Amino acid sequence: MPAPDLPRDLNEFLVGHEQELIAFRRDLHAHPETAHAERRTTARVAQRLTAAGLRPRLMSSGTGLWADVGTGDGPMVALRADLDALPIADEKNVPYRSTVPNACHACGHDVHTTVLLGAGLYLAERARRGLLPGRVRLLFQPAEEVVEGALAAMGEGAITGVDKIFALHCDPRFEVGQLGLRVGPITGACDKIRVQVSGPGGHTARPHLTADLVYALGKIVTELPAALSRRVDPRSSLSLVWGRITAGLAPNAIPEEGFAAGTVRCLDEEAWHQAPDMLKGLVGSVASAYGVIAELDYVRGVPPAVNDEDCVRLFGEAAELALGPEAAAQAQQSLGGEDVAWYLESIPGALARLGIRGPQTPTDLDIHQANFDIDERAIGVGVKVMATTALLALLDGSASEKAVASTRGMA
Repeated sequence: MPAPDLPRDLNEFLVGHEQELIAFRRDLHAHPETAHAERRTTARVAQRLTAAGLRPRLMSSGTGLWADVGTGDGPMVALRADLDALPIADEKNVPYRSTVPNACHACGHDVHTTVLLGAGLYLAERARRGLLPGRVRLLFQPAEEVVEGALAAMGEGAITGVDKIFALHCDPRFEVGQLGLRVGPITGACDKIRVQVSGPGGHTARPHLTADLVYALGKIVTELPAALSRRVDPRSSLSLVWGRITAGLAPNAIPEEGFAAGTVRCLDEEAWHQAPDMLKGLVGSVASAYGVIAELDYVRGVPPAVNDEDCVRLFGEAAELALGPEAAAQAQQSLGGEDVAWYLESIPGALARLGIRGPQTPTDLDIHQANFDIDERAIGVGVKVMATTALLALLDGSASEKAVASTRGMA
């Protein structure tokens, strides 16, 4: 276990830094940047880390960065946050309301970034005092909302040499001071599909002499979701929902082409891998029955984020140590996608839900809403959880390395 004075040490750190962190979060909230445009945000984080004596490494795109705390050959864990905002308007009446038209931190990424910055500053102080038993990588990732940032970061070596990775996500279903935990899948897979349908066209008075494309497209739109429910285990919750359908311009003309577009979401990784081939076969069978040609464009998003059991245990121990015995709560699996899933496919790790609900929080508040906001006490809670989790994971890794070395010595 870490030194018994860790909770007091964290409290003292926050006394000196909490207002700075709140101001930092409000600055990010007022100046949101959407995916692949997070240059100001990246620069702000890099400047503060540099001032703390760290050496940030910017990604080649100029958006996103990471910095290592500590030295030596011991274990290394990563703490990850995402930088990007959503392309929606901010409708809150607060001093830190977005100053950028149609851009808003409505998912809490400004909070994630600030929490990770605070945890990094605290861990850097511990490292200077010789109290960091390993290395911690602070990973500030771009472009999560378009599920591209994690793969880009991994391609540049962001998790090379990392043993475990941990992340938080704001969740208004939990009160401030609570941490939502779940072993196994905690998010869903999310892919995009587009079905393009083509035929010879014709007059609506003579559909039997052509291919009734609109009717065929309607059959594809209605029959595919129903067929999927009979082709996969219902516990996988494979769901196809259409968001756009377009065909034709004139009421008395059967068009030559049309399309439908939507999303495929799934809670089960095996069903996610099977979905493209399954949908391709179903689209082809329905289209052929009505004499139209259908082409499926299936765009992979992310798999479910699958939490490692041991990493969830470390999160739980950190919550109890830093916040109290009642802090950890059971989180439900969400159909929402999160590109932290790509890290978790490569190395053990966990995503936890950070409670942000306070006494003044609207009862119907959810993420991705134009009025999204948090109880800012959640920032200090997040710093405590992330810093403590990193320390516990490093000690856990050090113990494992010693056990392996001992076994080798006995052999």
